[in-house]
Amino acid sequence: MKMLRLVCLGIGVLLASQAWADGCHLKDYGTLQVEMVDGQATTKVSINGADTRFILDTGALFNTMPRANALALGLKLQPAPFGYRLSGVGGTAEFEFAGVKEFGILNTTLHDIGFMVGGTDVGDGLLGANLLDLADVEIDLAHGKVTLFNADSCKKLALAYWSKDGNYNVAEIVPAYSHHDRRTFLKVTINGKQVRALLDSGAAATVLSRLTAERIGIDLAAPSVKVGTSSIGIGAKLVKTWIVPIDSFSVGTETIQHTQMMVIDGSMGDDKTDMLLGVDFLLAHHMFIANSQRKIYFTYNGGRVFALAKAPSDSDQPDAGTAADSNSVQRKSAPDYALRGAAYLSRGEPKAAIADLDEAIRMAPDQAAYYVDRARAHVANEQPDAALTDLDKSLSLDPKSVDALLLRAELRFAHKDLTGATVDVTAASTLAPAGSAQTRSIASLYVQLGRPAAALPFLDDWIRLHRDDALLGTALNERCWARSLSNQMLDDALNDCRKAIRRDGKKPLYLDSLGMVQLRLGHYPESIKAYEQAVAQKPRVAWSRYGLGLAKIRNGQTAAGNADLVAARALDPEIEARAAKYGLTAAGP
Repeated sequence: MKMLRLVCLGIGVLLASQAWADGCHLKDYGTLQVEMVDGQATTKVSINGADTRFILDTGALFNTMPRANALALGLKLQPAPFGYRLSGVGGTAEFEFAGVKEFGILNTTLHDIGFMVGGTDVGDGLLGANLLDLADVEIDLAHGKVTLFNADSCKKLALAYWSKDGNYNVAEIVPAYSHHDRRTFLKVTINGKQVRALLDSGAAATVLSRLTAERIGIDLAAPSVKVGTSSIGIGAKLVKTWIVPIDSFSVGTETIQHTQMMVIDGSMGDDKTDMLLGVDFLLAHHMFIANSQRKIYFTYNGGRVFALAKAPSDSDQPDAGTAADSNSVQRKSAPDYALRGAAYLSRGEPKAAIADLDEAIRMAPDQAAYYVDRARAHVANEQPDAALTDLDKSLSLDPKSVDALLLRAELRFAHKDLTGATVDVTAASTLAPAGSAQTRSIASLYVQLGRPAAALPFLDDWIRLHRDDALLGTALNERCWARSLSNQMLDDALNDCRKAIRRDGKKPLYLDSLGMVQLRLGHYPESIKAYEQAVAQKPRVAWSRYGLGLAKIRNGQTAAGNADLVAARALDPEIEARAAKYGLTAAGP
């Protein structure tokens, strides 16, 4: 089988050149406009003439994309060589290959570019280090820009060219263990202990592996440690997380005191990488990765450095040796304001985001995407009415925006406008590619709107295309629940629930769905067992209490069942009316 080629930037004309002393010339290949969307650094590219969005992922070895996206783009998939698998957070995953005849990026078109296809679907494809680290690269996510450079005769000069006062940080790049690996590794110090870190713009937050945390003396059972939610990576499994206090963190000449960081119960895809410096770290800094010198130069932008730190405050500021980037890019155009606004929102600063997006919209009131971004900021700022107004305007300009339709559907549902929400979900369902991440949202909304049968085709497509996805267990559970509510394909629903539990363990939501399908099947002792296990973990979920009560009543335990129904009504006064819509009543069959 012919292996697909790695990306090479065959750009014939350099777009700009900046000359310095000692004959140094920084020649740029072009700048990617980077928009932060749902905490991901994304940019627009074209695949065989079709515009699409990719995530910039310096932590990925190669360019990859989800299977659903590849099929939606009309790409032909080829099997990977036997035994080849993607590895990362969450373990390993199978993948295929796809060849792209024309790949448009940086105002040029590259030909016959290979992509890996597979792994957990994060919504968009990933542009990996085989593209991003072919040259020197400047990362300025706070202003929505990533620029690739060729540094000529600059070995002895500091390349933090934007810092006119010379107040910058520097760190040495640590060699990779393979000459095929172009990713950026650094030595960092946590609580006085040295660890090996990967600079990973694809990671939503900076994370430390459990083994490393324990090696450097972090006690995950300490009272100050909080159990986090499950996390995902490229691998096929969900991973457990903790939020831990960090006394000190240093990289190069920068030190951060008294912050918080995530620890994951797994590896980073190999046994040599201890932590990932995620997009939160990159958003807090203006950085130049000088691969030509094996160094990085960076300045601090202000605010918290790590996404899980308690809040932007003096306790999360670098020491006096680090200065903010006081020579940042001048913001003159609407896209500049919009990109910075999206970056503010990703850093948890919705008011600043709204201010910049107000200016972007003032300058370019016909850009539908700006209103969607401002709507997201309004939601984060707890202003749902303002968000709805922005979404109405955005959809008047671009009626086929699936993201806008789904966000408006969620807000309308929250406002109890079920008719309006249904209209939006129905419109989105005709536009979203089969098996895409958007179809998962469509399915969830249909269930919330009391139309579980309508959700099933979307869940079927997603599950069919994501057989090795970390979220497969949750999708199987959703389909089990939707089949149970609609009282159809109950044996298949039971199989879905059992598969989900085998994959991810006895999660309370999974046990709740299992209890429901066993109730529908008339397996009352099994239903009671599942519900009791769910209630033991989550005692304040009304559906579990109500289902448990029904199962007990139908099993002849009338007094105990009625007591559970009373408890369910106390948790949610509307639970009985909602359950009755599906024929789930104490007097029901």
